Amino acid sequence: MFHVKIKLKKSRIHGIGLFAAQSIKKGQKIYTHNDRLDLFVSEEEFSSLEEDEKTTIKHYGYFDKNKNKWHLAFDDIRFCNHSFHGNINLEGKNLIAKKDIKKGEELTQNYIEFEDLRKELC
Repeated sequence: MFHVKIKLKKSRIHGIGLFAAQSIKKGQKIYTHNDRLDLFVSEEEFSSLEEDEKTTIKHYGYFDKNKNKWHLAFDDIRFCNHSFHGNINLEGKNLIAKKDIKKGEELTQNYIEFEDLRKELC
């Protein structure tokens, strides 16, 4: 669940991005993850999916190393793009602002925090 106002719009980084719809202070909680609402798929379940379903999960989700399952968020957090110098970071189940973020600025996260980077990012 988001704790700040956000909006989706075209990103210069990749496709659609997640943007601050308000000013955000350094240390402010941006988002809290909720396992009860997200989709978690075992490797066995994943392998039985249609190719387009796998592609969607790979694109908008990730392989959760800790749970050993594929993860797909139910909400718009899936549009948060990668940056090695992201302005939000993971602390437990929360995403926190690493710096002051201006209204209209894209919210980005270093994906290394929760997954092995895909070859195209390296």
